[in-house]
Amino acid sequence: MDPERYVIDRERLATALRDLRQSAGLTGVEAARRARMSQPKISKLETGRLLPSMTDLHSLLSLYQADRAARDELLEIAGRLHATVESNRTILRRGAAYRQARLSEIEHEATSLRYFSPVVLPGLLQTAEYMRRVFSLELSGSELARTIAARQQRQQILYDTTKTFTFVITEAALRWGFCPVEVMAAQTGHIASLATLTNVKVGVISLGAPIGDLPLHGYQILDDRLARIELEHAVVTVTDPQDVATYVRLFGTMSQAAEFGQDARSRLAVIGGSLTCSR
Repeated sequence: MDPERYVIDRERLATALRDLRQSAGLTGVEAARRARMSQPKISKLETGRLLPSMTDLHSLLSLYQADRAARDELLEIAGRLHATVESNRTILRRGAAYRQARLSEIEHEATSLRYFSPVVLPGLLQTAEYMRRVFSLELSGSELARTIAARQQRQQILYDTTKTFTFVITEAALRWGFCPVEVMAAQTGHIASLATLTNVKVGVISLGAPIGDLPLHGYQILDDRLARIELEHAVVTVTDPQDVATYVRLFGTMSQAAEFGQDARSRLAVIGGSLTCSR
């Protein structure tokens, strides 16, 4: 299911359950008692924080005496939502390599792609050695090899001139001691090379540059319609237009603090040179 459709369906189901309860003249406490559920659970179902099981949904629809049309519509919506959840679980079970392939599919659907990365360099810009060290934190053996190969395949999208890419990274990310200096020196040269592509813009926020906001994490923006936020424990997909607009605004602020074009390539050369000298 399209991420936007998933959010809409989830909100529709939650709102409908609240409206049906109110039409039935029941408070949340009364509904919980009659349905043999807790009141917090009823609240979570009505705010969309919890997806009802099909059994729970049948029970609530009977309790609220929903008409046939409402029952059929909400059961259909719930069925779609549960199918999407199960699909996502299948993706997770298939491993990191499969997730890279799925991310590649999402990126291929967009024409304007923007990435802000304050600490970890964007996957599309990573050298093989850098990504090996990233994925080695959790993977090994054949799964590690498959995942690296999947990311390298994903990187081929940079050469699709029907798409535009804008990356904003920090000098701190390029100097982060996660990899040996020789790896990071090679990484800066690789990024400088990719920045010469006509459809790729790379911005570097130097140490000490004045910044108009405080970024809390990295994110990706696809066509002003979807934002992906990679957290420590999960990836959050945002499709609400107002929320996406927030990330577009933040990206603009970060871009204003960055150097682009020849200035960025010069900055990368300086960083790479200092890393080489520190070996």
